[in-house]
Amino acid sequence: MIAGRIVERFRERVSEWFCAAYLFVWGTTLLHPSDAFSAPGYAFFRRFGENDVGWTLSSIGLLWLLGLIVNGSRQRATSTIRLFCGAIGSVTFGLFGIGFVGSYLITGILSAGLGLNFLLSFLALYSLYWIAVDKRTNG
Repeated sequence: MIAGRIVERFRERVSEWFCAAYLFVWGTTLLHPSDAFSAPGYAFFRRFGENDVGWTLSSIGLLWLLGLIVNGSRQRATSTIRLFCGAIGSVTFGLFGIGFVGSYLITGILSAGLGLNFLLSFLALYSLYWIAVDKRTNG
């Protein structure tokens, strides 16, 4: 019954699940000992350190995923965690888009991360609209 509600709500919230999972996977990837920030497209991000960025991203993503699981399993939806994480996720993706602009200005090398992160920021904003609708409807 609980799993059925999660699956049913998953279809309605697939954009949120994608954004949350992307943040979590990206963060955990940065926690790997390889030097991902050595690529020219990450020149702007080197000053922040992969480990710190990795923990931040994976924590936001994990919290958002947990919020989706809790929210999806409850009969009466509680969307406060989803709303908070959606807002933080949208800002995070937007900031990374700006960071990739900064990397381009430093190195002159354009990264696909620039467009991807701005698009993900808009996807998270789209999710925020539907989270707000859900919050207004279900509390």
